[in-house]
Amino acid sequence: MKKVYLLLFTCSTALSIGLFTEEATAFQAIAKPTEMIAKAEGDKKSDKTAETPKAQGKVIRNVKAGHYLSSQFAQRNHDWDNANLFINQLIHAGITPNNIVQRAMVIAMGSGNPDEAIAIAESIKAKTPDNLNTIAQIFILVDAIKRDDYKEASILLEKIPNDGTMRFVGPFIKGWLSAAQGQTNIKGLKHSTMQLYHAILISDFLGNHSDIEKMIDKALTVEDIRLDERGRIADLYGHVGLKKKAITIYQDILKQHPENNRVKTQLQALEQGTQKPLFKKVSSARYGMAKAFHDIASILNNEQNEESARVFAHIALHIEPEMTKTKMLLAGISVNHKHYKNAIAVYQSIPTSAKEYVQAQHEIVDIYETTERFDDALALLKNLPNADKDADTLIKIGNLYRNQEKYELALKSYDNAAKIFGETIPDEYWHLHYVRGIAYEQAGNWERAEQELKNALTMQPDHPYILNYLGYAWADKGINLQQSLEMIQHAVNLQPSDGYITDSLGWVMYRTKNYKRAVPVLERAVELLPYDPTINDHLGDAYWKVGRLLEAKFQWKRAKNHSDDDTQIKELETKLTSGIKK
Repeated sequence: MKKVYLLLFTCSTALSIGLFTEEATAFQAIAKPTEMIAKAEGDKKSDKTAETPKAQGKVIRNVKAGHYLSSQFAQRNHDWDNANLFINQLIHAGITPNNIVQRAMVIAMGSGNPDEAIAIAESIKAKTPDNLNTIAQIFILVDAIKRDDYKEASILLEKIPNDGTMRFVGPFIKGWLSAAQGQTNIKGLKHSTMQLYHAILISDFLGNHSDIEKMIDKALTVEDIRLDERGRIADLYGHVGLKKKAITIYQDILKQHPENNRVKTQLQALEQGTQKPLFKKVSSARYGMAKAFHDIASILNNEQNEESARVFAHIALHIEPEMTKTKMLLAGISVNHKHYKNAIAVYQSIPTSAKEYVQAQHEIVDIYETTERFDDALALLKNLPNADKDADTLIKIGNLYRNQEKYELALKSYDNAAKIFGETIPDEYWHLHYVRGIAYEQAGNWERAEQELKNALTMQPDHPYILNYLGYAWADKGINLQQSLEMIQHAVNLQPSDGYITDSLGWVMYRTKNYKRAVPVLERAVELLPYDPTINDHLGDAYWKVGRLLEAKFQWKRAKNHSDDDTQIKELETKLTSGIKK
């Protein structure tokens, strides 16, 4: 069987290329927009839509290529609301060649306006019934599913050509449409873990359990299977009564990822024989269809094809508007592109009854912290339900205080979180030891800091940031230098592209007087983080020690220009004047 990532990459590529560049599809990127607009204007006489008062004289001249380019620019910057606004101005001005209309249809869906997208798809169908593109047909089909008209949806499905897009999404649609009509049709759902997962969902929904075990076994043999997929397979084993197989997978996952709370909870429920369901049975074929579109969006998002992910996520929400996981996915995409206002609005739409509610509020806090709205972040956290009894919320409050250098308040919040667990902090909360160690170190209490960092390292011996923080602290104090060198070298091996960890390695070499070895390592750190004043300062020191005096002063001057620490600036000024005294 082909590797999952290869299959998904192929599908993702087909979508990103096929949906956004090929002329035969709706996600078309027009290479020369000004020529397309000119052509549209030249065709006005033959296009009835173009013969409107808005399409006369000044309005046409005002829109022309400008609004098209603005829409394209907005879309490329993941500002889909403005992309939709600008391209609609073209259509309202009567500029309606197929390319523009098809693009408007897709942008409407991607901006969260499914009714508008479907209306455009219907208009395309009315205008060119014999030359309807795949995406328009999918949108029309989705509308039938939304209305629970599965017979119409099945008829529409048969008319859609089996192109690259349909080879990806078609098996899911066909499987769930058949299930909605009481029929099992899962032959096409066998080429990836996700397809097999939906084949199992469909069989379970229809009460046909005869082949489920075989399908689960097959899903587990797919190469390069992801951790979350293995967890879902274990859930399925437990759901159909194969507890030993489920427990084996859960235990195997926890050996590699002891911090995985979800798997711990599932394993505990299975071992204790509680009635808590391991697996949420699909309640309706429509929900199953929406879940399929969500999973497609999730895969595309994981493959960094966020534009197509947005479109399929909004299809899922059109079918089932309250799918909170889909909302979280869309909000996450907005955060990735710094569209914080949109992200906050989506997170705030998640109801308090949803299990993702607290996570959504924590995500809003992260946005507030990024945008330096610290008071708003603290207020939100403190007003969450049971905030004083939730360890994750208390740790987050502590992190906010620590990042503002309010170490006593940070430590108080961390200590309150620790009290929830009693005498022993569980392994999955190793990060509580880590952040508490950082707070103690920054507050000047090295003895407590060292103990906390050692506790974190005991729980996570291969975590690069713990290795780096403790190793760097030792080196900076001139203690345990050989051990710190070994630890940080291990951290670099784990995270070779992290400039801070690479700097730590170079600095330990410097502190152990291995100046020649330190230089190339610190040069690599500066390549990774060229404007960090501390790293520039370290490289300057190393250059000075090997006799490269002019280069040393260049690095110190660079560090001074980028530093906002008065103490560091004074030290750099001294070096620039007198160098480093032996």
